[in-house]
Amino acid sequence: MRFSPVELARSANRLSKERRKAQMRRHLHPVRRIERVAPPPGRRVVAMTFDDGPCAGPARPGDGQGLTESLLKTLEQYGARGTFDIIGTTAFNYPDREGHLHTARWSGVKHDHYPEFGRDELAGAANQPGLVRQILDGGHELANHGYHHVAFGPSRFIYGSREFLPNLAAVIEDLKQLHQLIEHSFGYRLKLARPPHYIDHTADGYSAYHAYCAMGYLYLAASFDGGGWKPSCGDYRKDVENMVTPLARALAADPDSLNGQIIFQKDGYNMSKQSPVCDALPRQLELLKRYDYRVVTVSELLSLSPYTDLDPSHPVAEKIRQLERVGFVLAYMDNSFQPERLLTRGELAVMLLKPGLEEMKEVRAKLGTCRQNDNSPAFKDVPPQNPYAAAISRTAALGLIQARGELFYPDRTASWQEIKEAAIALCRLLKLSLPTPTVPSHERPVNRLAALEVLAPYLLAL
Repeated sequence: MRFSPVELARSANRLSKERRKAQMRRHLHPVRRIERVAPPPGRRVVAMTFDDGPCAGPARPGDGQGLTESLLKTLEQYGARGTFDIIGTTAFNYPDREGHLHTARWSGVKHDHYPEFGRDELAGAANQPGLVRQILDGGHELANHGYHHVAFGPSRFIYGSREFLPNLAAVIEDLKQLHQLIEHSFGYRLKLARPPHYIDHTADGYSAYHAYCAMGYLYLAASFDGGGWKPSCGDYRKDVENMVTPLARALAADPDSLNGQIIFQKDGYNMSKQSPVCDALPRQLELLKRYDYRVVTVSELLSLSPYTDLDPSHPVAEKIRQLERVGFVLAYMDNSFQPERLLTRGELAVMLLKPGLEEMKEVRAKLGTCRQNDNSPAFKDVPPQNPYAAAISRTAALGLIQARGELFYPDRTASWQEIKEAAIALCRLLKLSLPTPTVPSHERPVNRLAALEVLAPYLLAL
């Protein structure tokens, strides 16, 4: 079996990301990479995302109907809801030359052009507001794929000739441009985002996670490839079959295999200027229906099961969901909750801060960048580069966690007595009329789930 250079690059990228996942499990973070979630019990649920639209270009082959309209019609027929990862416009990505068909640079040498070179007016929210309205009226949701769909940073292997944004500030400005367009035009606030071509790093050493932290977004990833972006094999009917077969095989091998997953789809042409997604999507949805799946937006999936490793039916899960919805930082960058992991004093500091306070804004910025030039740390064992430094400084100053002189011991496991003292301090600080928590008298280490079971009522009262 032959693989295209793009497929080989994606495979290498997956291996690299697997290595990075170990690092992503180390620290609590406000930006979680949403790739899949723990399967909701008693039901089968899957999400679908559609990239690079909205697209008014005609489906190919087809009867002249616009591509996005075709997808929306199919989704409505099956009672499915999708997450449309939209762009603003590629109309400003000139001067450029038309790219080489069947390659990653099919639409342009220096830039992407959607739906195709020279026809940029047919795609993007800035050009097709009517399609954005149709998406929203159909009960679907939107995500930020960048206003201009320009890479966040360089990618020498596949996109070596491509232009990219110069720095993190430019990335944030590009995201803001689309965010404000959608908010002002439709009264809709974007909450999810996916980098163009999944290129995470910026040219000045930051990443998509720093940009999304500034925007208040979650990172929208995917765990199952719908396949509609690949170049044609030369036979359109086989291209469609190649999109349907992997899904059929996965479900035949294990009917629950897609439960909690996110399927990547294309709202545009593939590298051969065709749209097999329009013919494959009805068959994919028919398969999912046969196996009793409900197709939902990513946000609805997260409302049912926010993390990868926390059983949504656990008695404390609903309180944790409520805390997460109002912005408490409770999970790790890879979207794991790690319920049995021992809670450190540094993590406790992050979890105690109320969203919306100036302190929390500073903490979110610190967690998002972990790069500050402050040479005057509050504690000798908490250097400025510690991702929890801002939270530790604030919670200690507020008396929520007691330091030991000039030392905080951020990596030391929190004790039940410290959990109790933190709850009492919250009540005193914010004048909450709640009873003193009952905690075990032993000094065995406290895991994260047990700690939140005690703290949740106090945090929710904030």
